[in-house]
Amino acid sequence: MIITDISAKNFLKYGELNLNNLPASGVIAIDGPNESGKSTIGETVCFALFGRTFSLGENALSKLIRWGETHCSVNLSFRTDAGGAYEISRFLDRDGNHGARLSRAGEDEPYARGNEAVEDALYELLGYGYDEFIESYYLAQREITTPHPHSHAVKSMAGVSSLEYVAYEYEREIEQEQQAVAMAAVEVDGLDKELSELALNEGALAALEAERNGLISASTTLQGEVDGLNTASTAYQNGVPKVRSAGKAQGRARFFRFTMLLLALVPAISWGLIQQLPDHGYTQLLQEYLTRFVPYWGDQQVPWLIYGAGAFALLSLLFWLRVAGRGAAVRKLHSLSSELAERLKSVDNRVSEYSAYLTDDEAAADELQQRPTSSDIADFNRRVSGFLATPSEVRGFAGRELAWMRLALQKLQEQMVHKDQMIRSESERRRTSEALLKAREAVQLRSAAHEQRIEQRGLALELLSGCCRHLSQHFNRDLRDLVGKTLPMFTDNRYEHLQIDDELTVKVFSSDKRDFLDLEEISSGTQRQIMLALRLALVQKLVNSTQGGRQFLFLDEPFAFFDEERTRSALNALPELSDEISQIWIVAQTFPADQPFDFALSCTRDQVALT
Repeated sequence: MIITDISAKNFLKYGELNLNNLPASGVIAIDGPNESGKSTIGETVCFALFGRTFSLGENALSKLIRWGETHCSVNLSFRTDAGGAYEISRFLDRDGNHGARLSRAGEDEPYARGNEAVEDALYELLGYGYDEFIESYYLAQREITTPHPHSHAVKSMAGVSSLEYVAYEYEREIEQEQQAVAMAAVEVDGLDKELSELALNEGALAALEAERNGLISASTTLQGEVDGLNTASTAYQNGVPKVRSAGKAQGRARFFRFTMLLLALVPAISWGLIQQLPDHGYTQLLQEYLTRFVPYWGDQQVPWLIYGAGAFALLSLLFWLRVAGRGAAVRKLHSLSSELAERLKSVDNRVSEYSAYLTDDEAAADELQQRPTSSDIADFNRRVSGFLATPSEVRGFAGRELAWMRLALQKLQEQMVHKDQMIRSESERRRTSEALLKAREAVQLRSAAHEQRIEQRGLALELLSGCCRHLSQHFNRDLRDLVGKTLPMFTDNRYEHLQIDDELTVKVFSSDKRDFLDLEEISSGTQRQIMLALRLALVQKLVNSTQGGRQFLFLDEPFAFFDEERTRSALNALPELSDEISQIWIVAQTFPADQPFDFALSCTRDQVALT
């Protein structure tokens, strides 16, 4: 940037300061005795750009207001090669109100407003901030010393400040990631503790389900036994009168069948005797008997014997069918007794299986003791098989069996309910375990991601460190080369080469002694010449790193300890240093006589306005 105009009101010494149409290149000389306001011009530039000065801290800005006044204002116009012309204005009062405004030349709308916004906008325009400015373009009235190698300004000039900022951010992120990993480890420990307390048995749920399925199967089977025994008992009780009725009907049918058969044989035999043995004594006796007892009996009525025999034979056949039908009914009804006997036997065979569900219940145990024994069931089955057991006997006998079977069924169902509760509980425990395992896996994945980021940032830090070392080495080499160009101009070619290590410790090569010397081995004036050359090299390096185009340089009392010869050499050398450093401000009490300048200002102690 190149300063074109400066104006201020009530700032430090001056009630009014106006410097207009400043030259864009060449040397601007400001001379005057002590306390004449020379340094105020430099502090005006510094305050206008950054809202602070080298001599006063940010908490003492009210001292910048001229004594007896309540406020001050500063305006600075400048031009950049890339961005054009700008004007920056600042206002400060004793109440601590501090305003800033940055505008493009000729525009009413501000480019940035407010201290922070103006500071950020200037950094984008210029490529440097206050620290870099103080260590380069602005040399306040102080001893010229070797710059600190680890200062922010030097790091910015070397191009490593941004890298170190990134490295710092990476270190912070690594610390945060490590904390996240530690927290993840705590979460995993907590989840492991919960899983341990849960003590989930992988086979427990399957075992419970198998037990429940067994209970369901047993309950289904037992219910079938109960229904079957109840049905068989009822069917037997209902079948007893039917069996007896069918037996009686079958007996009657047998009697009539036999009678009809005999009645069919008598006429048939009689007809046979009459037809085959008409002269036989029995035949004569039969004829006599029929004639006596059957009215109108004669030879023409003999065929009726055959008709009668056929009729009785037909009746005999019908009664035979009746006997067969009643027999089938009796056999069918007797199958009911077999069904009941089989049911009783089946229940007896499975008593031990069902009794296992009743052993813990006193009422069930009593029912079990009251049930018939196997021998009782065998005896009873023999009576049932013959339909000798009465319905009341069957009802009582089967009732005792059904009572303990229903009790066993009830206990089975209670155990199924209990198993269902256990299965639900175990399922819930399993879901809890699965949720804990998923959460643990998620935490482990998150921890792995954090560890991966730590690894990536660690690698990035290594790369950044190597890059910083590389840039620092190039910076020292470039700085050495730049000083090598400017130093001969300041020392009349007596000193040309410097050694600058990583800590910016400087040694100078003496042509007379043919060796590198420490600064303590040479005169104080030569030391200051070397330090000024080093400072100007840093300025050139900052210009190169920011690519900011032409720049101004403000040197406040740089020749305070120079003799006239050294001062003249330096003044002649400064305009030749660089095409980029074109506007050079120099403050001194006096300058060599007849020294030409592009712009000159003289300050006096009683002067409160400078225009």
